[in-house]
Amino acid sequence: MMLMLSIIAGAGLMGVRTIRLPSKLIARLKPFLAGNVGNVLCLVLIGVTLAVCIPDRQETPYYHMIDGEDYQAFVWIRDNVDENYEKAILDPWKATAFTAITQKNIYTRIHAYPMPSDEEAYEFLRTGSTDTAFLRENGISIVYTQQECNNPDLIEVRKNVYLLEEAGTK
Repeated sequence: MMLMLSIIAGAGLMGVRTIRLPSKLIARLKPFLAGNVGNVLCLVLIGVTLAVCIPDRQETPYYHMIDGEDYQAFVWIRDNVDENYEKAILDPWKATAFTAITQKNIYTRIHAYPMPSDEEAYEFLRTGSTDTAFLRENGISIVYTQQECNNPDLIEVRKNVYLLEEAGTK
């Protein structure tokens, strides 16, 4: 849909760009302005469109996956967690940002809509991250959660950041 709309918008802008003033007006105006009316109109239309669309889109929740606390934790993980800790489990909605910041793998993330693995991640975190077998089976060594963590095999190394004990000894 976006591709089709961009083609239509491009054709419309091309039509606007080729607008020329009548010769009677051209004689009265400066030659530069008279010859570039279409280009000026294109720039004005693009500017108005951006001025209307950008502020409207900035409030979309999709662009606000993480808050400042999450960001600081992800940067801390990137800078302080050993490379032996390769894979994390966290809220799948935040996982895209986690990967982009930390350069570490994740168990699952929400692409367009929640998948069964996303529900498993939410359930794991909701139940206190107690299933160590689940972590081992899936190669997960980092848990990031703002919920309570009741797993004695996980060591809290920073607020909301837990590492699986044996992963660091590989």
